[in-house]
Amino acid sequence: MIKIIGLSRIHITLFDLEGKYGRIDGGVGVALKYPRIVIRTGDCFTPTVSLPFKVPQVCIEEDYEPHIGLGHTTQYLLAVAKLASEYNFKRLNSYELAKLVKRGGTSGIGVYAFEYGGFIVDGGHSTKIKKELLPSDFSSAPPPPLITRLNFPWYIYVNVPKNGKRIFGSDEINAFKEAKLEGLDTLARVVLMELIPSVAENDLEGALNAISLIQNLGFKKIEVSLQSDEVKAIMAKMNKLGFPAGLSSFGPTIYTFISSRKEGEELISRFGGFISEPNNEGAKVFWSTMNS
Repeated sequence: MIKIIGLSRIHITLFDLEGKYGRIDGGVGVALKYPRIVIRTGDCFTPTVSLPFKVPQVCIEEDYEPHIGLGHTTQYLLAVAKLASEYNFKRLNSYELAKLVKRGGTSGIGVYAFEYGGFIVDGGHSTKIKKELLPSDFSSAPPPPLITRLNFPWYIYVNVPKNGKRIFGSDEINAFKEAKLEGLDTLARVVLMELIPSVAENDLEGALNAISLIQNLGFKKIEVSLQSDEVKAIMAKMNKLGFPAGLSSFGPTIYTFISSRKEGEELISRFGGFISEPNNEGAKVFWSTMNS
């Protein structure tokens, strides 16, 4: 039996959808231990994933909902592709697997989170390679380069509001095409000069200040504006309590970083949600001689 223990991810922001300096997209995010995707070989079903080698039957032991801002499509496809590559004795890394299953065409956060875990920054795509602004579901560009990978030092509070909007498909494409971006230069400075060094120096206050600023800059401002009143209200209430809230990708998942489970439990008592540890290792592969 082969088992893949996967993960989910928070996508904090994209950097640049203008391509003014020869690159577009770019992103930053963090890998989560939970929720996660766990699959194994077994007599359940054959995934419809196009790969240049045999895809075995698999069983899903753990899963989470798609289109909630936690990167389900990329994580599921990478988990299946990794299991299939191991089944065929091919040791492929996440970049190679992502190219096969056509993921990472906008953000590389999910691809490198799967491989390494932790806090991830990718460098976006050269406009020589990717000429259109498209979300990953509709882009054939290869994954962007990995720029920074750090161990993430804090717990993450996660909330998926019941009445949040799930934005994907044509709605997602329209958001990219109709985007009127503001504050990109400020966004780049906030990420480079506050968020990244704050994670490196274990400065929670600095990281949360950066998260607060990011919600009103660049494409993230558009993503927040498209969310439901419930999502916006919870974010506002969290901010008033001293817990700056971020929207992961298009949402509806809301998150913040916390120094202890006690802080997370306070938020859970008010708004629901759950606490996750960061995943600083990436996805795991387990082989067993036991029958599945």
